[in-house]
Amino acid sequence: MSPPTSLQRGTGFHHLIADEYRLIAQVLTYCHAAGYAIPPLLVIDYVIALKTSPFVLLFGPTGQGKTELARLFAQALIHPFDDQYTYVNLGSSLQAPEIQDRFGWMKFVETLENAAAPANAGRLFFLCLDNLRPHDVYTYFANVSRDADGITRLVMRGYPPDKWPALPSNVIITGTLDAEHPVDSDQSALLAQINCVYMQPQWLQSNIRTVKRQQRMAPVGMQRLLLEQQYRSDEAATERLHALLGPHLDDILQPPSELMAILWQSNLTYTQTWRSTMLRAVANSFTIEGHGLFIPYDVLNNAQFAYSFVMARQLLLRLWGQPQHSAAIEALLHRQLAQLPSTTLVGLTDSLLY
Repeated sequence: MSPPTSLQRGTGFHHLIADEYRLIAQVLTYCHAAGYAIPPLLVIDYVIALKTSPFVLLFGPTGQGKTELARLFAQALIHPFDDQYTYVNLGSSLQAPEIQDRFGWMKFVETLENAAAPANAGRLFFLCLDNLRPHDVYTYFANVSRDADGITRLVMRGYPPDKWPALPSNVIITGTLDAEHPVDSDQSALLAQINCVYMQPQWLQSNIRTVKRQQRMAPVGMQRLLLEQQYRSDEAATERLHALLGPHLDDILQPPSELMAILWQSNLTYTQTWRSTMLRAVANSFTIEGHGLFIPYDVLNNAQFAYSFVMARQLLLRLWGQPQHSAAIEALLHRQLAQLPSTTLVGLTDSLLY
């Protein structure tokens, strides 16, 4: 299965929608040049997560390309690469945990401060926190608060408010989490606020090549496009979806019966916080012109698919240690993916297998 056959098919396709699909094509082409076979749906999934929240968690079994996806996506869009991409390995065995934690925190704050500099407005900064442990989520993936001066800050657990760092809008924080780490109930509740992308086995080929430096230039405007087309508040997401879906909105924002059954069996509660995350994810599954990233020419089906797809991924992460539920969720994901229409992204013929 492949993405849309022609970006010019039908009416209403303007310059910006072409650019949104072209951003995905740019990343896929770049990854292919680097020797990676990445399904287009994985990049679409990652783009929606990045637009929905400044925090994105890549999770799955060890060795499935979580770190490579974060790096290649950044490389495809930014230049000079080393100036706007920061990598921190929180699982290094070469240093004591407390030293590694302190180093990670310093690099974390340094990236936020660098992105906040006036000269860097409009430039996209990527921070990859590799090998997170479940308790690290509390430190680096936090709630967002707006202070009296209107500055957005990270609510860091264990730190006083005057130590909460400002979160510039041009920073994307991606963490990688190996699936073998158990997730406790408190961490599970926090993860309901975080957008996650599930990296299942055998997505990436083994014939990896080094990307040549001259391949790093991205088309002008790609960073700004990703920065500007975001719905990160409930108000903005609701207004957007009301305009797209009208009276169908409330019907869509309900868990499908199969997922509700899993919620009930696993004693998870579908909280308002979780619902808010889902609302923003569905809003960000559309282009600025109102065409779906999953199903371009069917607004209602795109919204329904996005809702079920994102919620299934959330459940996979939160119930990873319960194989009976994981198997049911994966089976549901495969059924959903089998129903996607056949489409093709411009200039690409990659299979849209997930």
